[in-house]
Amino acid sequence: MERATDRARARLRRTVATLVVLVLVLALPVGLLAHGWERSRSVDAAERLTPVTAVVLEPDAPTALPDPAGPAMTMSRLVRYSAPDGSVHTAVLPVAIGAPAEATMQLWVDRRGGVGEPPSSPEVARNVGIVLAVAWVLVAWAVVFLITITVRMRLDETDSDRWDREWARVEPLWSGRIS
Repeated sequence: MERATDRARARLRRTVATLVVLVLVLALPVGLLAHGWERSRSVDAAERLTPVTAVVLEPDAPTALPDPAGPAMTMSRLVRYSAPDGSVHTAVLPVAIGAPAEATMQLWVDRRGGVGEPPSSPEVARNVGIVLAVAWVLVAWAVVFLITITVRMRLDETDSDRWDREWARVEPLWSGRIS
């Protein structure tokens, strides 16, 4: 005798299998979108920014800069550079702690001398696509797993409640407690 919860468990198994395959199929577009975004960001930076060589004036500038990676991971360097328009700029830039102390640094600046994020290599765009595709798969599978566990727990509770009701009806007759 098949119960409604048995049919629901079979439907759940088919749904989970479909979702697992769908997550894998969608990983490719997610990775391609991330790759395309990083590549377009890099192309935009290469078109908009110009590389310049900056002279390091103070390797350990006393000015503390807020850095999203964490202030414990960066230090500051005071540098001077010439912008493409010919103006000379001085700036305090964050660098990673332990970065080699060099007399010059390469910066990417716009026409007016504003420092920008340099373009990335094609390998970075590829890695961003791969990492985000894998992250998509892991997060989506975790969500599917948690929803599956929740639904199965609810089906088990339904079966247990039904068993308790049926046993309460049958047990007195079965045990002989009724005279």
